Formats: sequence, C-alpha cells, structure tokens
Amino acid sequence: MLIHMIRKQVYIDEEQERGLKRMSALSGEPEAVHVRAALRAFLDANLPSPADDPLERIVGLVPDVEGPDDVAANHDRYLYST
Repeated sequence: MLIHMIRKQVYIDEEQERGLKRMSALSGEPEAVHVRAALRAFLDANLPSPADDPLERIVGLVPDVEGPDDVAANHDRYLYST
C-alpha cells in the first residue's frame, strides 16, 4: 500500500531532541518513524470516533430505496424548493 506523505516541520525542545535521538539509536529506526507513531497514538486517544459524530449517525436512518439518488448533488433543490 502506497501512502502519500506530507512534509511538516515542528519545533521541539532539547530534552525531546535527546529523547528522540536516543529512541532512534536504540531502535535503529529513523526519528520520523517515532514522531509518526507518537502522533498516531495522540490522535487515536484524542479524536472522537466517526460513530460519535451526530451527522454520521443519521446516515442510513431512512431506508428509502424508492427515493431520489441525486440528493448529494441537488440537496438545495430538495431542501429549499417549494
């Protein structure tokens, strides 16, 4: 699986720099691997799951197989037309 990477720059303090270099030396992996793992753990712990999103919870509430199939493209017409 090919993952598109986006370059970011961050400032870290000297203690974080020493710890990151030590972690990299001990593991034999690049510092970036550890930064990405720490960011992933932080995001996983702090972002709500999509199931907690009220908009996500309404998807599929109305099982209308006979309804229009262009609602996403023409939602204004369905919401506001008389």
